[in-house]
Amino acid sequence: MLLVGGVDPGTGAGVLRDLLTAASFGARAHVIGTAWTEQGPRFAIQARDPEQVRAGLGAALAQSETAATAVKIGMVATAAITRAISEGLAPFPGPIVYDPVLRASSGGQLYDGDRSDVLALARQVTLLTPNLDEAAWLLERPVRTRAEARDAARALRDLGATAVLIKGGHLDGEATDILLSAAGETLLASPRIAGPSPRGTGCALATAIAVGLAAGAPVEEAVAAAKTWLNRRIAAATAVGHERHL
Repeated sequence: MLLVGGVDPGTGAGVLRDLLTAASFGARAHVIGTAWTEQGPRFAIQARDPEQVRAGLGAALAQSETAATAVKIGMVATAAITRAISEGLAPFPGPIVYDPVLRASSGGQLYDGDRSDVLALARQVTLLTPNLDEAAWLLERPVRTRAEARDAARALRDLGATAVLIKGGHLDGEATDILLSAAGETLLASPRIAGPSPRGTGCALATAIAVGLAAGAPVEEAVAAAKTWLNRRIAAATAVGHERHL
């Protein structure tokens, strides 16, 4: 697999969480970093040069002996890096999962750019996986209820996304994800698990879906299997300092 995203040195989230997730499934991964972040007491981002990201993608995709069968994209950091990723992945024929990360769990801004570049990249991918806030930002309207989440999924597909998974973990009173694909709409309800939410759940979910797609599963099957896996990992999450990690 090819994993593209920001580096969180604590491994709770970001591309290092993606790597740990892929490895837990036995998948081999190549990592392309888009930025170095600090998400402890000090929050800071050092974005990578877009040309380096583009070159890294080209080099990774040119390695035919270890050719990627799926790509997962997380934090893109800047509009210029987003465009570099879009161009670098243009020749890639396999499935791509894009988790459009905008903010860290602590609230720090992880993307410095506008909507147009994110939406352009979203049109290239197999599955877009925004949470409620990310869907609201992409559509410039509130997404708080299940009805609004369902409408958001349809609106994002109308904007060109092939399939959309709206992550509804923060819906009032429920935890229901909405998947809208060529096969129609699927609601994936999950029981709420007591305790603070672990970091990196969105990163891990998108990567687990990409693993399923790499193995040839349809989108609907890959999403359902990844959700089941993530629920087990959340239930077994462990404390690391003041956080819980998968």
